[in-house]
Amino acid sequence: MISSFEPVARLHEIPEEGVLGVMKENGDRICLIRHRNRVSAMANNCTHQDFEMSLGDVLPDGTLQCAWHGARFDCATGEVRQGPAANPITMYEVILEDGQVLVGPAWRSPDTVNGDGSHAPGSTQSPSAGGGAT
Repeated sequence: MISSFEPVARLHEIPEEGVLGVMKENGDRICLIRHRNRVSAMANNCTHQDFEMSLGDVLPDGTLQCAWHGARFDCATGEVRQGPAANPITMYEVILEDGQVLVGPAWRSPDTVNGDGSHAPGSTQSPSAGGGAT
């Protein structure tokens, strides 16, 4: 499974309580989020009108707010927490290894949503953990 992950950034490149836009080798635009010592990865395009999420702000409640129209998404699950977006955002699995942020496959796409939010395993990881996801 680790072979499906690729390095996209160094941990120190993601600001505390901030975001960093990166691109996977296949062209997927990813927004890396660092919130409360956890790193998560979501698609770098708002489901409302395709604006770059990496231009948004991480808020204290654990959401990322789109800079264009204010839609807010849960940083861990991708669920919509405030409109105008109606669809959740795609999340990607993350592994931290020796200071590198590795991003793997998407674990949810906006058209295949589990209402109970049960696909969270593997989506975020504490920088201090260095091992399995939380």
